[in-house]
Amino acid sequence: MEEEEIYTPRPGKRNGGAQKMSEIVLAIMQENNMGRQMLEHRAIDLWKVITGPTVIRATRAVYIKNSVMFVELSSSVIRNELIYSKSKVLDNINSAVGQNVIQDIVFI
Repeated sequence: MEEEEIYTPRPGKRNGGAQKMSEIVLAIMQENNMGRQMLEHRAIDLWKVITGPTVIRATRAVYIKNSVMFVELSSSVIRNELIYSKSKVLDNINSAVGQNVIQDIVFI
């Protein structure tokens, strides 16, 4: 006589080994270092929120390279004011992102 195979789920696995979609996405992001890139994009978006409309009008470009945020400005007056408040802006951006994504800010 042939014995029937009986399915028994693994202990601790309620759904037969299936993973949550959020776990899969997180694993893919970690494999491809996408989490850091997403945080950097978030930091760039927050630049607009944190600095306000006057600075935004003078901002030509914002980009991040090697954990350094580069901000191109059209106004030397605003550039000088931002240089004096650089540590505060840096702290505000990193706090809003939730991690120390930006190590320095360079105003061009």
